[in-house]
Amino acid sequence: MRDFEVVVIGGGINGLTAAAYLAKAGLSVAVFEARGQCGAHCDTVELGLPGFLHNTHAVWLVPAMSPAMSDLELESFGLRLRGTDVLFSKAFTSGTNVVQALDPGITSASLEAASEADAQVQHTIGEYLAENLDETLDLNRKLLYGAPTPALADRLSAFNGGLLARLGLDLSGDDVLSMTGLEVLGMLFESERVRTTPAALGEFTGQWPSNRRLGAMALSLSGLQPMAVHTAVGGSHALTHTLVKCLVAHGGEIWTTCPVEQIIMRGGEACGVRLSPEAMMPNEEISAGVVISNLSLAPTFLQLMGPEDIGADNTRLVKRFNYDDPQLLSVMYALDGDPQFASADHDPAIQRSWVGYFGGETLDELRDAFAGIASGIIPDDPMGGWFIPTRADPTQAPSGCHTAYLWTSVPPRPRRWRGSALAGWDAWPDLAEPLADAVTDRIEQYAPGFRDLIVERHVMTPMQQEMNNPSAVRGNMIGGSAIPEQFAESRPLPGVIAKGASRSFVPKLYLSNSIHPYGATHLASGYIAATEVAEDLGCRDAEWWRAQPLDWFLENLANVPLNLGVKQRDDRRQRSALGPL
Repeated sequence: MRDFEVVVIGGGINGLTAAAYLAKAGLSVAVFEARGQCGAHCDTVELGLPGFLHNTHAVWLVPAMSPAMSDLELESFGLRLRGTDVLFSKAFTSGTNVVQALDPGITSASLEAASEADAQVQHTIGEYLAENLDETLDLNRKLLYGAPTPALADRLSAFNGGLLARLGLDLSGDDVLSMTGLEVLGMLFESERVRTTPAALGEFTGQWPSNRRLGAMALSLSGLQPMAVHTAVGGSHALTHTLVKCLVAHGGEIWTTCPVEQIIMRGGEACGVRLSPEAMMPNEEISAGVVISNLSLAPTFLQLMGPEDIGADNTRLVKRFNYDDPQLLSVMYALDGDPQFASADHDPAIQRSWVGYFGGETLDELRDAFAGIASGIIPDDPMGGWFIPTRADPTQAPSGCHTAYLWTSVPPRPRRWRGSALAGWDAWPDLAEPLADAVTDRIEQYAPGFRDLIVERHVMTPMQQEMNNPSAVRGNMIGGSAIPEQFAESRPLPGVIAKGASRSFVPKLYLSNSIHPYGATHLASGYIAATEVAEDLGCRDAEWWRAQPLDWFLENLANVPLNLGVKQRDDRRQRSALGPL
């Protein structure tokens, strides 16, 4: 096999993003993937009945935020995003709900029904963001798609300080940077319905709002502004397919069933890879100018390298990397109809939402649940998120039918649930179905009749996630926990990154997983790795490489088809400022 200027280990979506950028920049690039296809965490399959497409991990797609949409022309390679005008909803057993919509008027009306004072807080946040739009956009672009720096943290602190002053809160921007999200939300809002909605959004991102250093994120989410939340025609794997086609079109190569066994070192630098004896090309050695690992931190340094390569101190450092949150138990359903939420009588807009949250109806409930999970205790009554992708993209189920995906946060090594002791990691095979039953019972409280719609059900535990993608240690969903010591400038851990956000302490070895911000469908970690490799190899100045994060979303806000799988109702609130739906 020939040598390459760039070798990428692992064909996940962020590894593919880095590879596609660098191939388009003119470098010779090869991706080596252990499985028979790419995109382990961004996959869509028929798990049983034909025609029902289930997204087995990534469901909420947010590439619309990414500069890759324009730079890599992802639409031209087949990515067709779909959404609903109501972006997010949180139902309550009281028969009420809170909804967040593309139309700010719908969001405001929903908050006013919960608390006029809280609606005014949200309105004030929106005003402040609009008045400081340039700084709002620039901060978000740099915070998500660039390396975290002290100067950037100072800018965020000053920005938040101005907002807090506008809100009349006796807090500084520095205070918020060190607080938990739940603390901030408790100070901002008076209604538990409003407080818990941004908290739930934070959990959706894989960043528990109970963790310190997430106060700034909670403050940002409290504006409940329009978000780049979509599915894709045919499901999440469409994003993987698109990136594969883009990479190949620009001359990149993808070698599947080719697990990498070792990163080759010479003169203290990474210079290639050796494939495993089980690979399609057993024991093949491939030289590279640089290596990008899209595996998470521990497999990269502890399995593909050893103490003889990275030293005893770095080995001990990497062993400290934490993978214990977030983990999910996921339940995927084939349904013969669209679930009807009881709270639709309060506000029917919830029936136009394809993303939402159940349970966790007070900050105390959320706080207790997160504390319990951190101690190995599964909450007695599950709480978590729901997706009904077919409300946005009806092609993911037969005509008239729907799919749903429910998840609940769990400890990877559960020790107790509903008063019974559990055997930790080994408990998952026996625990999967009873916990899925509890999740089904729980959603039934919010959507009566849900159970009667079920024609098929599939359960995925953290153990199964790790079996499907061994790089996702203990089934972790974002490449490692978003805890304070592994957050922002400290991610993955202090000392792992030598410069920027992806250059590791091993020269010529870059990371596109476990780094800032975290692994997700916004493709940020792949974009950052591509940028830093291109800077070091002298090809970052390509004329086409100019798109800014968020630009595609803002420019195409009214162009993404909405509500294609929503059953229309004769309700005046179904019309928004965007026009007839």
